[in-house]
Amino acid sequence: MNEYKHHILKELRAQGVKLTSQRLEVIELLTCDRSHPSALTIFNKARVKCPNISLSTVYYTLALLKKLGLIRELEFEGMDNRYDRDTASHLNLICTGCGKIEDFADGVPVAPDVIERHTGFAAHNMRLEYYGLCSQCR
Repeated sequence: MNEYKHHILKELRAQGVKLTSQRLEVIELLTCDRSHPSALTIFNKARVKCPNISLSTVYYTLALLKKLGLIRELEFEGMDNRYDRDTASHLNLICTGCGKIEDFADGVPVAPDVIERHTGFAAHNMRLEYYGLCSQCR
């Protein structure tokens, strides 16, 4: 079991959330997919193992995970919202050709504690993105 799935399941159990087969499949797909999938992508893949799953179940599960701070929702103007299993501060590389999103975890430009020390602004969340073309689209 990967670390993301283990963490999410542990937190859901601690909250007393019922772990149905459909929820477990959404969590499995989300935590094993590094591509930052959309709800529709998760839904289409989940239907292979759970043919009776509804899109509303996928959205409800994602909303619950987001509310509990277990995933991040990445909202975009020109494409479907995507879901990130990694809630730590990191840079997302977004391909404007194919829409692929990759994590670049080699550090963030300015740490929140540095910002707070210099400005008094207490950052509680950050979202860093670079837009361009992935190696396949170049």
